[in-house]
Amino acid sequence: MTTSPPSHLADDIRAALALLDENADLDAHRDAAPAVYALRQGRAVRAVRGLRDALDGAPVHYADPITWRRTQEDQQHDAQGLALLIADTLRAQIPGAAYLVFHIDDSYDAETGRDLELHSVRAADGSVLHHFHEPLPELDADRHRELIHVWRDAGLPRTGNDLKDLMQPMRAAGLVLDDYPEQFHLYGHPFFGNDAERPVCMLLSDSAHPEQWDLLNVFGPRLLRPYGTPLPA
Repeated sequence: MTTSPPSHLADDIRAALALLDENADLDAHRDAAPAVYALRQGRAVRAVRGLRDALDGAPVHYADPITWRRTQEDQQHDAQGLALLIADTLRAQIPGAAYLVFHIDDSYDAETGRDLELHSVRAADGSVLHHFHEPLPELDADRHRELIHVWRDAGLPRTGNDLKDLMQPMRAAGLVLDDYPEQFHLYGHPFFGNDAERPVCMLLSDSAHPEQWDLLNVFGPRLLRPYGTPLPA
């Protein structure tokens, strides 16, 4: 005889299914109240894990600190690999790309990562190569076969939203981006105007340099810096 799950677990499972189905009400929370959305998302994840353990007959168990640290290290390692994939893909889509620049929107909660807004792709001298009001180019099937293979399941990023969907969770998980070099002003952006407040970036090639080289010493593997010029002597 099967038993029904507790009511609170059933409610959370409904929330999980709504997230998977892109429920319109939850979409509204995601845009207007990201903290509420993150709370519901967390409940949904815990509910799915609880249901999995209940079906498996597994009791709730402790996670020791060493296991937790290893999980964090694995997450950071995977984030670095994804950052490298994004960098190599953008350079293939936009020859000469050196900086993926973001604007920090303070009206959103940094803990959800939704304060990160795509600004532009820039060359090593700070000149604009792409503004995201147009789709990113497709990759050449012969020259970029390996990249296309890696993206085969997730889908090649073609829009700013595609990249935001990849970058925001990493920021919400505590990964850090470089400050955009101050000497490369962000003049003439069609949406953000001239200099955006708190511009940050990811270095896409070794022709790019960070505003602060020592951030790598401060943040270690939490810093998303797949490329970059070496520290000057």
